[in-house]
Amino acid sequence: MNRPTSLFVSCLTYELTRQVGVERSGEAFIQMVNAPDINSLPAARTVARLITLGEVGLFHGVSSCLPKARSRAAAAAFKSDAAYWVMCDDDVEAPTATLQDLIRVAGPATEPRIAVLPCLIRGSANRHNCEFRGEARLNVAAAAWVRPVSLAGCGLMVVTRAALDRLFSVYREQLGFEDDDGETRVALFDMLLEPPRWYGEDFSFCVRADRAGIPIDALVQGQSAHDGQTLELDSLR
Repeated sequence: MNRPTSLFVSCLTYELTRQVGVERSGEAFIQMVNAPDINSLPAARTVARLITLGEVGLFHGVSSCLPKARSRAAAAAFKSDAAYWVMCDDDVEAPTATLQDLIRVAGPATEPRIAVLPCLIRGSANRHNCEFRGEARLNVAAAAWVRPVSLAGCGLMVVTRAALDRLFSVYREQLGFEDDDGETRVALFDMLLEPPRWYGEDFSFCVRADRAGIPIDALVQGQSAHDGQTLELDSLR
């Protein structure tokens, strides 16, 4: 594939922080990315593969408030010059070919689009993290099979620069807040309560993207792994 202009990759390293402490988790994660092996976090192996596909800027961290942690990552991606923002949870992994397809499916950075990698829900052999809203189709430009979704988990998701710009433009006034460090950020992952549904932070992000006119497609070819559970994506067509 043509190398992306740049990728901004955000990883929330909760498991590593639990193991080594918040003071050491950042350094330990970078070491894993630089020398990934079977004992590394799945996300570290995924980031190492992404580095082979383009220039990568890396954001990693944790917070006691997951919506705030994800919103901070969004703010860092927005401030970067990256063409694509890639969210990757610490327990999610995909092979290089699948990552290439996922970025292709997101499309040009100048178009507001989001691509998501479906994953099995932890502990389930057949439940996944996407709510589909249509049938599978071949994305000819990306040479990949996709399926539109209304809601999806953010375990591994690609957001184009145009989509990120639109989200901040649409929601800055409504969802802007002063963070603990005094910086103004946008709570894109604040959880929505719209009875009878109470959306988690990732589904809330998707609802906001949809209302901002940003389409979300799931990649339905290749393979994903979540917490050691593998999903053959073509089974979702």
